[in-house]
Amino acid sequence: MFDSPVVSIHIPPGLRSYAGGHDEITASGDTVGELFDALGNEYPAIRGQLIASDGGLLPGFAVYLGGRSVRDLEGLATPVGLEEVISIVATGTQ
Repeated sequence: MFDSPVVSIHIPPGLRSYAGGHDEITASGDTVGELFDALGNEYPAIRGQLIASDGGLLPGFAVYLGGRSVRDLEGLATPVGLEEVISIVATGTQ
């Protein structure tokens, strides 16, 4: 049976109140979008702060897989591997 990777997601200070006060959360998924779905299932309030109704990332945030922006990769469809780190960064552009 194939298991999805477990990944650390770094939460910026402005979103921590929507994530139970955590600065880092682990989630499981095969893509960045699946990780955000898992994050949203655990902390429903954060979903509306990050994800638009069309399923895309809201303006005002950048998401990095390691050191690369997912916007430069495959967006929320970007696949993730074991022991990856996702960083959500507030850009101030909203």
